[in-house]
Amino acid sequence: MLSNSNPLNKRSGHQGHRLLASLCLAICLNAGLSWGPSAKAQSSNFWPIPSQISADSWLLIDLSTGQTLASLNENQPMHPGGLTALMTSYLSFTALRDRVIRMEQVIPSPPESEIPPGPRIFLSAQGASVKDLLEGVIVLGAHDAGLALARAIAGSEAAFVALMNQTAQKLGMRQTVFVNASGAFHVDTQSSARDLAILASTLFQDFPEALSYSSRREISFNGIRQTNPNRLLWLDRSVDGLMATDLPGRSSALVTAKRPQPLGPQEQVRRRMMVVISQAETPEKRVQDAQRLLNFGYQQFDLIRLYRQNEVSATIRVYKGATDALNTEFRQDVLVAIPRNQQGGIRSELQHPQGVVAPVVANQPVGELRVWFGSRQIHSVSLVAADSVRPAGLLGRAIDSLVLWWKSLGL
Repeated sequence: MLSNSNPLNKRSGHQGHRLLASLCLAICLNAGLSWGPSAKAQSSNFWPIPSQISADSWLLIDLSTGQTLASLNENQPMHPGGLTALMTSYLSFTALRDRVIRMEQVIPSPPESEIPPGPRIFLSAQGASVKDLLEGVIVLGAHDAGLALARAIAGSEAAFVALMNQTAQKLGMRQTVFVNASGAFHVDTQSSARDLAILASTLFQDFPEALSYSSRREISFNGIRQTNPNRLLWLDRSVDGLMATDLPGRSSALVTAKRPQPLGPQEQVRRRMMVVISQAETPEKRVQDAQRLLNFGYQQFDLIRLYRQNEVSATIRVYKGATDALNTEFRQDVLVAIPRNQQGGIRSELQHPQGVVAPVVANQPVGELRVWFGSRQIHSVSLVAADSVRPAGLLGRAIDSLVLWWKSLGL
C-alpha cells in the first residue's frame, strides 16, 4: 500500500523518495460519520453490565460482529481441562484439509498405558475412524480419542504437543501452554478465557463443520452410549456447542448459541453469541452463568448495519498504477452491537491514506473503520482494496514519481 511496495524506493537513496515514503505514511483522510449528540454528551451513555455471574473469569462475545460485549478477568490463568480438545480438534481439521489424514481412515488405538484417566470413547484394539475419533474429542473430550489423533497426525504425542503450542502462539494465545493432547490435568498446562475465545473463533471461521459435532447431545461407540456434558443443549434450543469440562472445584465451558434477531425494520439475521466460563464452582453454577450471559447478550444489545459488504466506501488516489483511482470496500457487512435503543449514541470514523502506490492487490487492507459508543471504542473493521491495480509503464511511474516528490516538498 505504501512506499515499501514501490520497487523504485528500494533502488534509490534520493531524499525525494524518502520524503515520499513519509508522505504516504503521514497523510490520512478522516471521513467521519456521526450519529446522535456531541462526544461530551455521548460519554455518559450507559454500557450494560451483567449481574449474578459467579465464575472467577468469563467472556461474552458477539460472533456476528467480533465484539466483546462483557468480560471479567478474561486474562486470568486457568487450567483448560477438557477444553484442550478445542486445539486437538482444530489441528485434526487442519490435517484433514491438508490430507495428512482422511475422515474414513482407521486409526489404531494408543497403548492402554499411555491413556490418562478421564473421559473415553473406549477404543477397542482395532481402533476407530477419524470421524469417530473427532466425535469423541468434540462431544466428550475423550482422552483416548485425542491421543489417537495426536499420534496419527504428528507421529507422537510430544510432537503433537509441540504443534499445539506453535499454533497457539501463531493465533496470539499468549497465555496458553499445552502439555498433553488429551486435556488430562497437568500442573504446567495453562490458558485463559480470552485465549480459548481466540481459538474457538478461529475454529468456527476456518472449520464451521465442527458445529455439526458439538451440537450432538449424545454419541454411541462400541455399543456404549454417552451424553454431551454441555447441559445447555437440553435447556436452550438455540445452543449448538461447543464444549464443557469439569475438574474438582473448577467447572469451565465454552458455549455458543444462534438466535434470530432483527436487523432493521424488515430484515432478520441469525445472530451468534459465544460465552467462555472459567473456574465456576460447580457444573450447576457454570450452566447458570452461561445461560445468564447468553440471555444478557441477546436482550441488552441491538445489532445494526453500518455498511454492506460490496458497498464502495471511499476512492483513493493511486500513484504509479495502470489506473489512478482505487475503490475500497469491506470484506463483509459491517455489523455493530450497541446497547438496546441507543443507536443515536454511536459515531464512526473511516481512516485511509490520501494516496497509495501501485501495485495494489485486491483485499489488501488500505484503511480502517473505527466505531465509538460515547468515549468508548467498541469496534474496528479493516477497509480493503476492491480490485487489484498493476504498476504503470516506465513513463507513468516516472511522471508520478515527480508528482510525489513535488508534493513531498510542499510545493
